Amino acid sequence: MAYTIKGGCIVCDSCRPQCPNGAIKPTLEQDNYWIDPTLCDGCPDLAVPRCVEVCSVGSLAPLQPKKGRCKSSLLPAAIPDIFLNGKTNPFASSMVVWEACNILAQRQTLPWQADSDGYLSYHRPVHRGQGQLRFRLAANPEATSPAPMTEAEGQFALTNFDLRATCVHLIFAAYATNVTYAWEEPFVLNDQHIEQYLGLDKRKDLTKLEKLTLIKSLVNQCCQILATIDWPRQGKVQSFTLDEHPIWHLVNTEYYFEEDAAGDQHLIGLSFTVKAGIWARHFLNQRDYRHHAAFYQYGSLPQSLLSEVMSNWQQHEGSVRLLLWLLFKLRLGSDQRMTVRTLLRIAYGEKRLHEAATVRGAHKRLLKTFESDLETLYYYGLKPQFDPETYPLEIQPLWARVADIPDDADEALEFWANDANQSLSLTDKAPRDKWQRLLNGRLLGFELSDEWQQTAKRASKQRRRRNNQSPTNSRSGQISGEDIRAARQQQNLSQRTLAERLGKSQSWIRDIEKGRFNVNAEDQSILREALNIT
Repeated sequence: MAYTIKGGCIVCDSCRPQCPNGAIKPTLEQDNYWIDPTLCDGCPDLAVPRCVEVCSVGSLAPLQPKKGRCKSSLLPAAIPDIFLNGKTNPFASSMVVWEACNILAQRQTLPWQADSDGYLSYHRPVHRGQGQLRFRLAANPEATSPAPMTEAEGQFALTNFDLRATCVHLIFAAYATNVTYAWEEPFVLNDQHIEQYLGLDKRKDLTKLEKLTLIKSLVNQCCQILATIDWPRQGKVQSFTLDEHPIWHLVNTEYYFEEDAAGDQHLIGLSFTVKAGIWARHFLNQRDYRHHAAFYQYGSLPQSLLSEVMSNWQQHEGSVRLLLWLLFKLRLGSDQRMTVRTLLRIAYGEKRLHEAATVRGAHKRLLKTFESDLETLYYYGLKPQFDPETYPLEIQPLWARVADIPDDADEALEFWANDANQSLSLTDKAPRDKWQRLLNGRLLGFELSDEWQQTAKRASKQRRRRNNQSPTNSRSGQISGEDIRAARQQQNLSQRTLAERLGKSQSWIRDIEKGRFNVNAEDQSILREALNIT
């Protein structure tokens, strides 16, 4: 239970040094103290809190829970500034932002080490070792010049990092694209903004104070990451070096209180003023990008990704890590080859991957978890494309093979009849060497949902340029899944037969007809020719 300071305080400064969380703070006028309820935990390991024990005038008392609604006219209006179309928003997607997202998602599974000064640091080589990114954690993100954490402090902080902080980090990256000079112009958002973006406004099981405490913790974790950048020359952009600085500067945190009938001050809102670090001057600089003196790297952030992270961050942590990594990996297109070993390392860390190779039975548990996480990505809208040579049908997950079963009863009967006559049946057991073969497997990429196919403006211009070069596509336009289904049924073709003609899987035909995925220009032409669609 949080405590509060009532009347009678003589400002003797005996309680403030005793607080292990730094919750007791002086007012702006330095004539009194106040207790931050998001930091005060009431010293649960002690019968009497330290501050209460040393107070000679008894001005500290438990803060009673506030009853009734917490809305007040003191709070600024929470008007959303991103996701105005309800689906996507541009966001900064440079290597600096990507690695910061990896730190928040993968935490202690990354190769953290103590540097020569005893501070915990993580190094990321860039451009085949020609450059380097170094990351450390700030002890106090609200400090003007935050000092890095020692190895012990950093390891403890990493274990307490919340996977949901990645959502706040991406929200900051989206806000940074809304200002012209992100490294100079701060942006302001309050707790109601973050509640709406993350869906916390629908959580009725959390009190207002619990939500505010969670939001402040997530914001602080994002602002704890410090970066030192040594970037080599790339194209016409000259090399540069940036001293250590926060990825996100927490310029100010404003607290909104409301007093009840008993005279207790209740926290009802928070407002955060945040500014991008100096990295944005080199990676999010649209003006200098035109003069080939800087980069302007951005992608498209689906709002559904935030909902997916908030829903599965506990049950499917591996799939959430993969989802966040793929957000940056696939920003240039869905046809990105990747090995299964890389996906396992991203999702579960090198240590767990090593245990699967050395501990008896551990590989079976990891294999089951990996296939379940791939299934979670599939139902979210990212359909993995298995390499037929290194990831053949016999070692693919069962859910991927079951996805080919038609919904129609007659087509399902034909499917099972054909399956019984094949050398590899759907009901056959997996080979004994499945794990070893899986480690050498590859994915050709992912089929993306509609939101993930929305790329940045530059990619849109390139796509329009390619479409203008194709008179067939510009003349006929996009065909819908309903049109494909109607044309197939008119010719009395099953999904399986059409898939065999096109060299595709039956599940691909079904997903296209249900509108789960868009069809690219090349497949559009093949479908029109196969189904005689004009």
